[in-house]
Amino acid sequence: MTSRLDWLRAQITSRFWFRVSLYGLLAVLAALLATWIAPIVPETLTERITEGTAREILKILASSMLVVATFSLGTMVQAFGAAASLATPRATRVLIDDPLSQNVLSTFLGAFVFSIVGIFAQSFGYYSHAGDAVMLLAAGVVITLVITTLFGWLDHLANMVRLGDIIAKVESRADRVLRDRAASPRMGGVAPDDTPPLNWTIAANEADYVRHLDMAALQEIAEAAGGVIEVECPPGSMTDIIRPLARTSWEASEADADAIRDAFTTGRERSLEEDPRYCLQVMAEIGSRALSPGVNDPGTAIAIVAAQQRLLTAWARERARHDPADITFDRVIAPGLTPDDLFEDAFAPLLRDAAPNVEVGLRLQRSFNALARLGHPGYADAAAKSSGKALRHAARALALSEDHDRLTGAAEGLAPETAA
Repeated sequence: MTSRLDWLRAQITSRFWFRVSLYGLLAVLAALLATWIAPIVPETLTERITEGTAREILKILASSMLVVATFSLGTMVQAFGAAASLATPRATRVLIDDPLSQNVLSTFLGAFVFSIVGIFAQSFGYYSHAGDAVMLLAAGVVITLVITTLFGWLDHLANMVRLGDIIAKVESRADRVLRDRAASPRMGGVAPDDTPPLNWTIAANEADYVRHLDMAALQEIAEAAGGVIEVECPPGSMTDIIRPLARTSWEASEADADAIRDAFTTGRERSLEEDPRYCLQVMAEIGSRALSPGVNDPGTAIAIVAAQQRLLTAWARERARHDPADITFDRVIAPGLTPDDLFEDAFAPLLRDAAPNVEVGLRLQRSFNALARLGHPGYADAAAKSSGKALRHAARALALSEDHDRLTGAAEGLAPETAA
């Protein structure tokens, strides 16, 4: 788990305004530094440039970039709205964080700022003739960058609002988060076995979601107190003023209690970055929406089931690569994720909504069979439970007994006594 400072830094650098501001600042520096570079420009080059040419180019660049940036921003807003209606509103966060989209808009706005600053500087006589030559060369570089970016942007726009592309982006984010947590399922903490009594509780000051947990900070607090802290609200949990955030093996002072609360970064929305259960839920929500009567898109639901199978397979493989005894924070007890949790988040809405659809039901049963055969501890039982629940939903929703028999046949091998 990252520290709170690193997490905040990642949150800031992923925002649109940060990258746009950075590109704008670089554009200002480039325009103002032209006069420092002017002395090294060869006179033969300076003599070949007509006075006023750089100013005209900058004017054209400024007017065109303002239009292009406005168009791009409007297109992105429309894409976010399309993603919310096609997939789920929760998927828009992944599109907003897309580095390519941020780079495109930042490039266009950076070019606009560069040209505006250059025009102002020329109006005040900031540049010599050699400085104008530098600005003209810099404008050529900026125009080349803009044209290259624009071609890539047009290709990106063609796929930006495709549902398949949206699903791929969400799956990619979920895969990264799941692999990170699988490498350290208790966030570097220890299991609650053989621990001292934890009789003192610390609650949150308000009801919010836990977005990030600074395990290193909790370790430092516990070491200073010579005690142990147990995490009750991992990332993704909803806090309130009654439910404990954490329990301690000592009676924490007010300063310790505040420090423990500060280790929990909370907010009104769950975060995809360190909440693997939320990632699976967002994927399941896309599939559930595809099965709604107003959409009726079983193909998308089947694609989501396949994606969930890939994600849970990646979890099992990543867990097998790491020793569960590896502990980073030996004074912090943290809950782990169970196979039942993962299967519940990944498939529960689909089990219900896919009940009348044999094609999606068959894909679910085949995925359960494949996951059960991976040999990961608990997967077989979790797959059998999900399979049985899907069959019970289908028995109530399917009109033809032969359709239910097909599903039952696909579930063969998944503990028949559970899946009955």
